[in-house]
Amino acid sequence: MGVVMDAVRREGATSFAAYLARFYVAKKGYAIGTVPEAAGLADSCDTILTCTDGYALKIVCIIDRETNPDRRFEVPRSHIELIGEQCLQYTGKVNGATMPVDIRVIEIGGGVLSQTDRDRLSALKGRGLYAKVQISGWHLDPSISSLWTNARFGGLLSGATGLRKLMRMPRAPEEELQPVSMALPPPVTPWTTYALLAILAGVFVAEQLFGIGPATGPLKPTIMTLVAMGGENSNLVVKAGEWHRVLSAPLLHGDAIHLLMNGVALYLGGSVLERLIGRAWFAALFVMGAIGGSLMSLAINPPNVISVGASGAIMALLAAASICSYRMPLGPERTTIQMNLARMLVPALIPLASSAHGQQVDFAAHFGGALTGGLVGLGLWRFWPASHPLPRFGRIAAAVAVAGLCAFSFSFTLVARSHHAYALGSQLIPSDQLPKTVADERAQAKGLVARYPHDPRAHMVLAGAYIEAKDYKLAEQELRMGLDESDILKTMFAPELEWQLRATLAQLIANRGDASEAKAVAQPVCVAQKASPMKEALEKVRLCE
Repeated sequence: MGVVMDAVRREGATSFAAYLARFYVAKKGYAIGTVPEAAGLADSCDTILTCTDGYALKIVCIIDRETNPDRRFEVPRSHIELIGEQCLQYTGKVNGATMPVDIRVIEIGGGVLSQTDRDRLSALKGRGLYAKVQISGWHLDPSISSLWTNARFGGLLSGATGLRKLMRMPRAPEEELQPVSMALPPPVTPWTTYALLAILAGVFVAEQLFGIGPATGPLKPTIMTLVAMGGENSNLVVKAGEWHRVLSAPLLHGDAIHLLMNGVALYLGGSVLERLIGRAWFAALFVMGAIGGSLMSLAINPPNVISVGASGAIMALLAAASICSYRMPLGPERTTIQMNLARMLVPALIPLASSAHGQQVDFAAHFGGALTGGLVGLGLWRFWPASHPLPRFGRIAAAVAVAGLCAFSFSFTLVARSHHAYALGSQLIPSDQLPKTVADERAQAKGLVARYPHDPRAHMVLAGAYIEAKDYKLAEQELRMGLDESDILKTMFAPELEWQLRATLAQLIANRGDASEAKAVAQPVCVAQKASPMKEALEKVRLCE
């Protein structure tokens, strides 16, 4: 950027115009001077300031009428527009549209604004909302803290409120008006991001290897698989007390597309944030975001909805990255990063975009994660000294990260312990399909065995139907098949079901004359300390001797 003016003129050193210029430089990212194409504006200004972020270009012309009441800005609008059009080469494009040049003329002091001056400044106005050169005229009177502008909405969206506040407040001390240089960490390889991507991919592979039931789509595990591997809802977590699901659910994904979308978002957000805040805070934020998203999901989602996915943790990273990116120097790199983050973060927080690739998006987890990340990001930014390349309290962050790693590991230890039971449970007759009456049992017996061949209850029902039909050979066969499902019997049912199978089978064997085998079959029932109708029946026919 070419500089066409020196520092603020000495004769205005104590004026509000000089103070405003220094404030804009120190706090708003402006620089004294402007691009060569705008040099024609300088002769009518006491100070000219320029700010660019690689996309938009802002030029502020300050006229100090406190020091020189006769000073006026005399450049006509047509000439300003021509200068602005020449400056469009310094703006960028968003979605193919060229960003505008904003030129503001601010006259300060000089007494009450006359009608002549009002008309002159009113003429300094852009041609429309979508014009590529936006022009506005301003007049400030610091003595009475008054502001006039022809900007849209009275300058409400252009900083009018801040200017009024600046005129009323005591001036900032000298040291606060010095531009602050933020210490930034050197570029690093985002190893933590890569590690998290590998963990998510590894867990997804486990979903395929240890899935329960046939996949419902390409690399799409069943709902029972997600439940067995740690998916969450309020019934499982709050009512059943399985709180470890708050940490296991964020590492699961509903299908390959779900994993791919979250993986891309994690990579884009992680590659920015891990460099800015360091590995310890990055890992800690992922843990906190995962918990925040899971808890919000529990609070908002219906109790019958199974929630999985790292979206909450990733939204936390994106929200924190958006806030912490303001530590980066103003320029194209920072603006590009912020725009890319916004493209991912904002749509994910809109409930209307609540479905994708045939699945329901967990908006609650998105919101909970973003809220967590936003709060943590604000805290880091607020207490982050300019001279420190990384946020404070790194040891606390490391402790949170290590504790989170241990908690994630422990949660999947509990998942592994219960997975076998869920796998067995998927082979049982659903409670809503169990026969309600004896007539239903007889009518449904063969169908139940065909659909659920590993459920001992189905074999028990069919054996009863055969006994009623006096086909004792087939009844005996069904009872033995039920007893062969020993893993399911011992894991999923109380002992009474096995006792009932054994007692019935022992009596059938005894009826065909093999008392020795009948006693062997009945022995587990007979030696049980607990009294039961089956044990009493066996004792009556002397099979417990």
